[in-house]
Amino acid sequence: MRGDTDKTNNHMRRNYISPEFDNVSVYGTYNMAEESNFFSAKMLEVEDSIYVDTQNIIYYQLASGEQIDISVENSLKSYVYSSELEKKSKHRLTMDPSQTEYQKENATNWQLDIDLRGILSGYIFAKMKEARTFEGIKTTMTYERDVNLAMRKYIDLNVIDRYKATRIDLYIAYRDLRRQSLLKHSNSWKKEIVSESNKMNKFQSSPTVDGSYTKLTFSQLQPRSTYAFDYYFNILFERI
Repeated sequence: MRGDTDKTNNHMRRNYISPEFDNVSVYGTYNMAEESNFFSAKMLEVEDSIYVDTQNIIYYQLASGEQIDISVENSLKSYVYSSELEKKSKHRLTMDPSQTEYQKENATNWQLDIDLRGILSGYIFAKMKEARTFEGIKTTMTYERDVNLAMRKYIDLNVIDRYKATRIDLYIAYRDLRRQSLLKHSNSWKKEIVSESNKMNKFQSSPTVDGSYTKLTFSQLQPRSTYAFDYYFNILFERI
């Protein structure tokens, strides 16, 4: 009986207690979080400061987002990052809802909500594309199966928190509605107004705790009933 029992136990150990594993190679690009240690670090070199104003950054890639061979990709259409359009899509201008009707017409307070993290991420992404930082990386080598998504994850995990917005330059240029056949209150985003004469110095900035967003509050210096304005802003980010 003991001999039969031992054989049964051995059989169970082989089938239920000793699993078999296959060793499979995995690309290092499956993990977008970089690590540094006592001996070395493979961190991406970053600029000491970034001033997002009116840059256009041109880069080349395959339709998949891969950058494999510049001699081939140069013959394809170019991709253009516009800091003007990036900032336009990542802010919102609204009137301060706490104002009285008189204030809204004669001394209007405006709120400018800005997605700082989104603007910085878009700029770094374009610079990495321009520098071809991920050259040679294919979609199959990323966990997301998308090189662009992998790059944005890399930026979010390794780069974005190494910067802080330290200055915002706000520009305002007033337009007299009595001299123009324009709709009332038609405030416009316009990079052409950037000059020292249009730079606004009196505004309040209220960033979130993590610095990813900020709210600028400023007063319109001309009556809203007869004046509209063009506006634009630039942002300085500095390495922490």
